Amino acid sequence: MNHRWLGGTLTNWATLQKSIKRLKLLKAMTEDGRMEQLSKKERARLDREMKHLFQNLEGIENMTQLPDAMFVIDSNAEEIAVKEARRMGVPVVSVVDTNCDPDVVDWIIPGNDDALRAIRLFTSKISESVAEGKAAYEQSQVGEHKAAADQALVDGVEYVDTSAYEQYEKQEGDFVEATTEEVAPPVEATVPPDDGKV
Repeated sequence: MNHRWLGGTLTNWATLQKSIKRLKLLKAMTEDGRMEQLSKKERARLDREMKHLFQNLEGIENMTQLPDAMFVIDSNAEEIAVKEARRMGVPVVSVVDTNCDPDVVDWIIPGNDDALRAIRLFTSKISESVAEGKAAYEQSQVGEHKAAADQALVDGVEYVDTSAYEQYEKQEGDFVEATTEEVAPPVEATVPPDDGKV
């Protein structure tokens, strides 16, 4: 968001989702030509509504759930955003100047939050880091899926019990199993000597 923070963006997420749906509907109407079929007055009203929604919701249009973290340039100027994030348990990363309270921010980046060049530097580095982290995460997910697929192939090879087939072959006489039976020597009967005592 670079225009203004809408109060309740995080705390009133369900209602904000309705506004995002409305924005997507108006964009779809513009793209498929339904907007052209309306009267001039109605079209102008919907154009104004779409412009207003686009200005406020452009940055979070594709966000389907609460964010995992929030990056703020000036935690003093964006006090409402920081309070909402803290209330919803979203960690806040912020550029903190001498006029800001560092206690309300989870991850502090000390720096000038007023200079345009500094803001461009911070936002570019954060966006690069997010893109790099996302790519690394996706790469690890691909690696985990590949490892899981390989393990499934290894686990998928089942041992086939062929004992029933071997039994059938024995009955048919085609399968001869080599057996080595040792024949025990005959046991001689040993009679205890007779002492003559009964």
